[in-house]
Amino acid sequence: MLTTLDANPQEWMQGDKKVIHTVSACHFESIAHAEHWINLLIPKDSNGKLVKWSGGRRKDTTRRKFIENCLKNKSDIDFTINSISTTEGEMSWFAWALYFQNQSLVSQRMDNKKRNCLVFKGLNGREFSFPVLRAGYLIWYQHVIRYLVEFKNINGKFLSDNFCADEIGPGDGKALSVAFVNYLLNLSVNKPQVSLPTNDRFSRLDAISDYMCGWVSSVKATIAPIEYEAMLKKFEASRPESIDNIEYVMNLNITDENGNDVTNQVKLAVANGVNDS
Repeated sequence: MLTTLDANPQEWMQGDKKVIHTVSACHFESIAHAEHWINLLIPKDSNGKLVKWSGGRRKDTTRRKFIENCLKNKSDIDFTINSISTTEGEMSWFAWALYFQNQSLVSQRMDNKKRNCLVFKGLNGREFSFPVLRAGYLIWYQHVIRYLVEFKNINGKFLSDNFCADEIGPGDGKALSVAFVNYLLNLSVNKPQVSLPTNDRFSRLDAISDYMCGWVSSVKATIAPIEYEAMLKKFEASRPESIDNIEYVMNLNITDENGNDVTNQVKLAVANGVNDS
C-alpha cells in the first residue's frame, strides 16, 4: 500500500488556538493506481501540468473542477481517504503532553531569535531543538500517522512532502523535521516511517491529498464557498466505508510527583502559554 499525505496549513502552527490544521491521507494500491486517479481528478493547466489547490491564477475554477470530478467519479473511486483535523489549541496540548511526560528527555530554552524552543535529547545521539510552534506541529503530525496505523490499520509506505523546511541529502540541517517525526514514530509499537519524495514522479503523487486537505480544511474554517460544504457531505456520504473525516483530540491525565491529578492545571498553563511545572 502507498499512502500520500498533505496538510493545510503546512509545517508551522500560527500561534492562534482557533486555527484548524488538516492532514489528508490517500491510500492506494501502488504508484500506478495513484497516478490513474490523479490523471482523472486533478485539473491541469494549458501546458498539461497539474495545478495545486493553492496554485494558479484561477484557483476557484480549478478547485471547483476537482470537486466536480470527485462527484462525477464517486461511484468508481476505489482508494480510501482519511482527513484528520485539529485546532491549534488542541495541537498545543499534544505537544505539551509529550513535554510534561518526558522532562528527562525534553527541555525548554530560548534560541538566538528569542523564541521559546523545545529541546530533545537522544535522537541518534544528537540534540534537536525546534521553536515551540514548529515542534508542536511535528509532534501532532506523528500522532496523526499513529492514528492511521493504530486505529485505521494502514500500513505500507508513507510519502509526504509536507516538511517544507526540509532538504533532501546528507549533512547537518538535512531532513531534520522528518527525522524528528520518524524518531517519535519509531518509539511506537508499529514503528511506521515517513519518506520524502526523491524525484519529480514521487512529488506529484500527493496531488489528491493536496486537494482533499484544502477542501476539508477550508470547509472546517468556513472560508470556502458555501456550496463546498454540501458538496463535501455528498461526496463523503457516497463512500462512507472509504472516506473518513474526523476531528482529532487528545484525552490525557497528568499526575504530579505525589500522584495528584493536575490535568486541569496543566491545560490552563498550556492555554496561557505558561510552564508552571
